[in-house]
Amino acid sequence: FKDKSKRGLLELHPVLFAANPRIDLIYETIKWQDECVREDKIEYMRSELPGSGKKLRPQKGTGRARMKDKRAPQFVYGGVPLGKRPRDHGYDLDLDILIGGFSGICTAKHAQGDLYIVDSIESDTMIPSLVQFRKHINAESVLFVTGHKGLTQSQNTEICFQPGIDLLTTELVHPKAILEHMVLVMDYEALRQLEKWVLTIGQEHKLVEGLEYHDTS
Repeated sequence: FKDKSKRGLLELHPVLFAANPRIDLIYETIKWQDECVREDKIEYMRSELPGSGKKLRPQKGTGRARMKDKRAPQFVYGGVPLGKRPRDHGYDLDLDILIGGFSGICTAKHAQGDLYIVDSIESDTMIPSLVQFRKHINAESVLFVTGHKGLTQSQNTEICFQPGIDLLTTELVHPKAILEHMVLVMDYEALRQLEKWVLTIGQEHKLVEGLEYHDTS
């Protein structure tokens, strides 16, 4: 971030940055992520609502329909018979779909020229550097991914008030966050961690054959 000059050529692993961006795999990956965080709206039943159970008007003699209390289902904000209960919509996604969707998104960012690799993201001058870098590349939204831990609460709070800037670690980065931002910026440590994660999972489940991860740091 200091001089914003090109340092040289960097070899990117083809499994992560030269894959076939399949729309179906990307869709299934984003759908799975949305379903895992989906929350149902609770519909309260009659017995769960606050308020008195006093009868609103006499049963007979008024010439009007019979009713009980204000929690009856026919009233606005009344109870709902057999109301919805919150449940878990998450499900297990096949690893080949997850790796294919994630690799397809990273490949698309690389092919469009929206991928930047930097040396490191300094923690002491992090916020000013991120803002200045976003202005330098003239992007509406930028996602910064760092492989270093130890972000303070004040730094996280300050980043939330910076428009068009998000900062995530490799443990928290997800495919939807990459798609929601125009530019993806990763430091060298984050790049190697993501490559190692994809290759390790792929080799353990025999999804990636003939390719091995080599730590070149």
